[in-house]
Parts: sequence; C-alpha cells; structure tokens
Amino acid sequence: MTMQEEDLITEVFNEKALKNAIYSAVLMSLIDRELHEKEWEVIQAFADEHWLDEYDDFEEYQEGIKKKIIKEVETIIADPKLLNQKIEATVEELIPDLTLPQKNLVLNLVGDVMVADGIMTLEESKLFAVFMDKMGLQIY
Repeated sequence: MTMQEEDLITEVFNEKALKNAIYSAVLMSLIDRELHEKEWEVIQAFADEHWLDEYDDFEEYQEGIKKKIIKEVETIIADPKLLNQKIEATVEELIPDLTLPQKNLVLNLVGDVMVADGIMTLEESKLFAVFMDKMGLQIY
C-alpha cells in the first residue's frame, strides 16, 4: 500500500457526507434492479472503515436505509430515469462536503460496488460516467 493510499484510508468524512456516500453507492447498485449481497458487503466494509463512534448508530442507519430503498426500489425499477435523477440529486448534495481525496474514495466505493457481482454492464458504466461527471471528475 502506498503512502497516498494510506492517506486516503484515514480521510475523515463528516456524518452527512458519509451517509450520502453510502446512499449513493446503494443507489448505484440498483442499476441492475437489485442490491446483491456482495454489493452490500462492499458498502458495509466502507462504512466500517469510515464510520466514527460519535455518529448515529450504524446498525440503526443501515436498517433505515434498507427500509428506504425497499420502499423506493419498485418505483426505481419501473423508471430508470428516476434512478439517474436520484443519483444526480444525491451527488449534488454530497459534493460540497467532500475533499478531492474523499471524492476519490467515494468513486472507488461506487466502482467496487458496481463490480462486486463480477460484472460491469454497459448501463452501469454509463451511470458511473454520469456519477463522475456530477462529481466534477473526468476520465482522460
């Protein structure tokens, strides 16, 4: 592990930014219409690494976000444009709270979630490009 990677791992997110990053990753995972167990494991590992003791209880937050997603998933599945809109809105709310290293961590999280099932579809890669664009980052 390089020093830069170690610096990224110790980057501290404020609670709002961390919750938005996690929610963004969950939304991104739904592009294939379901939240796979491996995708949730990636999200859980990210949260375990960055969640601070002074934040709300993660178990309660986790249950809340799962209930929220379950409630929204039928609508999201029925309307893929709605998923894009929700992701864009969440990212726009997230951006002001992130440093550049945090943006990189969130992009790594989202990318890891999207390939957790061993496949990145064209639809997922297009959504990832939208996510990057909304974060103000570009691929060269």
